[in-house]
Amino acid sequence: MGIIGRVPCRSTGYEVKWEVPDGTVWDALGDREMRMGLFVRLATTATLVSALTAGCQFGGDAFKAEFTRSEELTGPVAGITMLDIRTDVGKIHLDAADVAEIRVQAEIKVKAATEERAEELAEGVRIVLEPSGETMAIKAVKPTGFGRNQLCVDLTITAPAGLALKCTTNVGEIRTTGFTGHIEAITNVGTIICMGLHGSVDLRAEVGDIRAEYAPDAPAAIHVDASTNVGSIELAGPKDISAKLTAEANVGSIDTDRPLTVTGHLKESIMASLGSAEGRISLRTNVGSVRIR
Repeated sequence: MGIIGRVPCRSTGYEVKWEVPDGTVWDALGDREMRMGLFVRLATTATLVSALTAGCQFGGDAFKAEFTRSEELTGPVAGITMLDIRTDVGKIHLDAADVAEIRVQAEIKVKAATEERAEELAEGVRIVLEPSGETMAIKAVKPTGFGRNQLCVDLTITAPAGLALKCTTNVGEIRTTGFTGHIEAITNVGTIICMGLHGSVDLRAEVGDIRAEYAPDAPAAIHVDASTNVGSIELAGPKDISAKLTAEANVGSIDTDRPLTVTGHLKESIMASLGSAEGRISLRTNVGSVRIR
């Protein structure tokens, strides 16, 4: 099918190209200053996120000494339906596997004024697994007197695929692979990547890209809520998708190669239906692009 409409976006000055049913593309065709502004903001964001989330990165001259240690723990899975994982600075990586326990690998890195002090503080950091009802909390606990010294904890966790997940970090990447339950992931600065999905997801970043990829055999009626202030969002659905779609990109583009039924007026957002619209998809970014495939 060809282009059947061009609609100006009132708040951005962009022109929208509307193409159905073979694919839908909303192109950012604003003036040169707007396009340059978007490029600079996205380039700055990419640099910031890469610098802050590529492992434990520290800055500042006051903490010149660094000490790193590793720790491995296991926890029971009987009676547990959800993992609640938290770290202030550091990555959270989760892999689903056919295991009868929860396995945690932690890399603990401390930076302090001297090597002796950094080692002392790192040895005092505890990684705890605390069951409460059906939830297993996994977190790092600082020792008394940690002060303003710098701590980064990277967590790599292997657990049964059916567990629900809640992952929270202030600065760091969140990555999950192969889990079939509900996933909630929140980071202030960092990317969120969820692969092999079957269940609903709630993914939120302040600065960082979001990618959600469903397994080909996942149910058609998916429920996705993904939002970032600065960053792009990519959703790869199962073979068939049945959902109501809302997508917003205030400065950026929205595109898809899925057939859509579009309703309402086009501005920086679209409302559409995929298939018989049994599920719900909400994708929102302030500065960045949205891609649905």
